[in-house]
Amino acid sequence: MVHKIEKKIAGFFAGFWKFLKNIFILFKQNFKEVMLFMLICSVFTAISTSILESLLIKAMMKVSGVTYIVPANLRSVIVNPASIILIIIFLILITLFSLFEIAGLLHAFSMAQVGRNTNLTSMIMAGFRACKKALNPKNWLLILFILVLFPLTKVIPLSTSTFKVVLPGFVNQTIDYTQSLHILYYCIYLVLICFLTVYIFSINSFVMQKTDLIKSCRQSRILGKGHYIETFLTLGLLTVLLNFVINSVSSILVVNGNELISWIQKNSKNVVLKSEDVGTYTYVVKQILKSFLSPAVYNAALAVLFYRQIDERDLLLTLSRDTFKAKKPTKKFFIPFITVLSVLVTVESVVLINKYSYLMEDVDRPLVCAHRGDNVNAPENAMPAFELAASENLQWIELDVHQTSDGVIVCNHDSSIQRTTGANLSIHDHTFEELTSCEFGNWMPGNYEHVTVPSLKEALTFAYENGLYVQVELKGHSDDVNFEENVLKVINETGMHNRVMVIAQDAKRMQRIKELDPTITKGYCVFIAQGNIWDVNYTDNISVEESNVTPELVRQMHARGKKVFCWTVDLDDTVQYLVSCDVDVIGTDNPMLISNAVEKADCSGGISRIFHIFMHIIADMDK
Repeated sequence: MVHKIEKKIAGFFAGFWKFLKNIFILFKQNFKEVMLFMLICSVFTAISTSILESLLIKAMMKVSGVTYIVPANLRSVIVNPASIILIIIFLILITLFSLFEIAGLLHAFSMAQVGRNTNLTSMIMAGFRACKKALNPKNWLLILFILVLFPLTKVIPLSTSTFKVVLPGFVNQTIDYTQSLHILYYCIYLVLICFLTVYIFSINSFVMQKTDLIKSCRQSRILGKGHYIETFLTLGLLTVLLNFVINSVSSILVVNGNELISWIQKNSKNVVLKSEDVGTYTYVVKQILKSFLSPAVYNAALAVLFYRQIDERDLLLTLSRDTFKAKKPTKKFFIPFITVLSVLVTVESVVLINKYSYLMEDVDRPLVCAHRGDNVNAPENAMPAFELAASENLQWIELDVHQTSDGVIVCNHDSSIQRTTGANLSIHDHTFEELTSCEFGNWMPGNYEHVTVPSLKEALTFAYENGLYVQVELKGHSDDVNFEENVLKVINETGMHNRVMVIAQDAKRMQRIKELDPTITKGYCVFIAQGNIWDVNYTDNISVEESNVTPELVRQMHARGKKVFCWTVDLDDTVQYLVSCDVDVIGTDNPMLISNAVEKADCSGGISRIFHIFMHIIADMDK
């Protein structure tokens, strides 16, 4: 038994080594054509997607009769029939962009498989053929493959322009906090991985044969039968190896490049001075390599695995003849294509230069806000967390509030205290005395066993005594009586009226606060912000989920005297981008980490600022 297992393992690795050699052969055959094709696709897609996304948002707002999109009106905008049609058109176009590149690459590697060379014209024509075929309504399920299956599994990036499905930070946090959601998330992920393994050759069949998507899926199932585990392990091992190579090459290029510059400048100190930037530059180089190298390698890998299952004698008979045709470059086709591409690049460049000329200006260093206090080192929304934040010389803290059954405003994120104390008590249904009889658990290191849920009055009194500014986020229950009035009463009683910003994700609560006290500072808390956000008349500032912060949004808000807060930033590699966007306050669960990152961040404008923003865009390619 052991001998059989060892034999199978040895056979797998022998086959994997042969698999790698075949990838190298296919890759080498048309290397220049593949790289040039991918460069053209990347530039074209980046420009086109930017234009289409802007047009989509503007069109959706126009047909819905709004000037901005925020959570309060998001549903009404999306369910508008005209908006649904626009979204479908946008998704189809994005799918075609990715399919165009995948088809061109698969064509190049198919030509290499039979020992033939190809050219750019042939790859472009292969892309157009696949796109034309995909426009048939019975092939529209291809959208799910390209826009959902590949991005969500994050296993095989087949295109530099593959649409990215990125869950917002607060959604990931909710999944991590909720065990049932956590299990559900990984169950769905496992199902998607299994589905991908079974139907992984569907793209090959669809592009290379004159069959529709359904027949391609059927053939993929037939070809992969009996090889599912081998295919999964092969691609998994390829991913590990490719990441190792890219990480190693990135480090070597950055370190040696830095030393080479120092040697040329005859300044050995340059290596030391730039050492703290090595990690940042390495990450950028790694992302650039991933963007261009990974899609080519994975398409070559799919070609190798696909052709391994097809009898060589039936190869030319099985696949479409167009697959192995090398079109000669003609002026009639090539010149108009390059002309159109050049015009698009030029127009977009002029638009971007005019639109983002303000990036030449320096930015102010943002403040850091301890989200629920310093909840990495102390229990969230509890006095020790607020005290720790004050000791760290922070100027802002954020806390969430609910109302007890006897009308006391308390600090807690959830509607019950089960997660923090273990007692399944709903705040809305219990008195303050009942809640404070339950102590925080000893799940966090330190002397926090006797900590209880604090009242808002206690927290704001501490903030007043320590000169802190506070974001008070309204949670509450729909049946709470005079919730907003009681919150404002506590704020005024503690003398914190001018040092508090009342925030909420519920627009109705923000409107109610404005009715009760127009003079208190308000901040609408949103996970999406598009259009003329400054037109929201029930807020003074805006608090935006970090992934939706853009330099343009911040610029427009500042021009109207409004501040931009962002949440929740727990990774320091995001900080430089937010600083370059010129945000006012960064909310975080880990204030010391983010404070250090803010202190080191570059606040200068011009080329440096543009570079940092571009670097962030590159980094997002891997998400």
